[in-house]
Amino acid sequence: MKSIYKFLILISVLLISNNSYSIEVSTLEAEKRLEFSELFPKRICDDIYEKSTFGTEKKLKEDVVLKNFFNLKRINLNEQNSSLSLFLDQRSFYYTEPKLNLIIFNSLSDDFSDEMSAINKKVIEAKTQKIVVCEYDLHKSISEGKFFDFQMTYQDSTKVESNVDPKILIFYDGTIEYIYYDEVVTYNISDFNYKKYPFDEQSFKFVVYSKVFEKVSFRASDKFKVLNDEMRNINFTNISSPGWTINQFISYPYMETLVDAYSDYAKHSITTEFLIQRNSISFVFKFIMPIVMIIMVTYFTIFVPFEFHRIEVCITLVLSLVAFNLVAAASKIPDMPYLNVFDWFIFTAYINAISVLIMTFIESIYIGHFMKHGTKEILGIQKHEKTGLLIFRKISWVILLIILIVSALIGYLYIYK
Repeated sequence: MKSIYKFLILISVLLISNNSYSIEVSTLEAEKRLEFSELFPKRICDDIYEKSTFGTEKKLKEDVVLKNFFNLKRINLNEQNSSLSLFLDQRSFYYTEPKLNLIIFNSLSDDFSDEMSAINKKVIEAKTQKIVVCEYDLHKSISEGKFFDFQMTYQDSTKVESNVDPKILIFYDGTIEYIYYDEVVTYNISDFNYKKYPFDEQSFKFVVYSKVFEKVSFRASDKFKVLNDEMRNINFTNISSPGWTINQFISYPYMETLVDAYSDYAKHSITTEFLIQRNSISFVFKFIMPIVMIIMVTYFTIFVPFEFHRIEVCITLVLSLVAFNLVAAASKIPDMPYLNVFDWFIFTAYINAISVLIMTFIESIYIGHFMKHGTKEILGIQKHEKTGLLIFRKISWVILLIILIVSALIGYLYIYK
């Protein structure tokens, strides 16, 4: 009688699981570090573990669809070291294994304790198929052949670190979930283009794929779809990216055929592409605007008569530009074999400053050697006696303006061509 009673309870639980509903909640908040208390008694979980032999075969016998999820919480760029680090709060993938469902059923059917009756009642009341019943160490389970090793890999990463041991979770409906917490994945970004620095945009792609190239494919889980929709609604502000704004973030399953179009060997992956834009407003006020003001002041000094200590003013401005450049040059980007926008501003400022200084020297030579006057004497000379000097000054205004415009255009065409 007890056997029949037990059998009916298990059938009821399975039917409720199949007709169950689950409410998707917001996934924007950091994933909680849940310590999953096993719903089943340890003896049941140990029995399920002993009966599981999904990893003994090195190849999959049937097609498996892996449902993927990850929650990227932070992007950190160390541009001087040409490295990008992704901080994933949680990453997981799961699939439903029919044979595991049978193992769970057989393990429960042999247990008629009051404890199991209470558990079955709890499962019925939960009205959801996503109930964690057992938890195992991922690395140990795979090494002992209990669960299949999908050999998940971050393509082209230089380092992968995890602060929490990954787990394998067993759900009541036979779902197996491989779950990772607190991962930091580092990539080399030496191919970033800094020509438009500090107004640059950078694109990056990271790929998580399985080294098992037969009978496995990837899909985004429902939870992942909810997360992506929420992220788009808030413009990806849930992802911390100091110094940058995320303009685009797309994740999608991708299949790359390894041999030919008709081959069974293919690399399946979840590919993520994002576009980030540098937050340049602070750089504009700290560096670009001061350089522009130095350029303007340096040019307008040519309108100051030479006898009013113009040469001292010009030399002071040149030295100020050199000092400012030494401070601003300590930027956080690596040295590049090409010029960028900031270099263009500095180049224009130097050309303008040196040109004004050269014109001032030429004017001083003209006054001293050709007009035979000193700096103080030129003030007492009548206007008609220094007609040549006044013409020279007007010509120098035009020449310096042309030099300023041409140098600016050369830099602009070099960077934006």
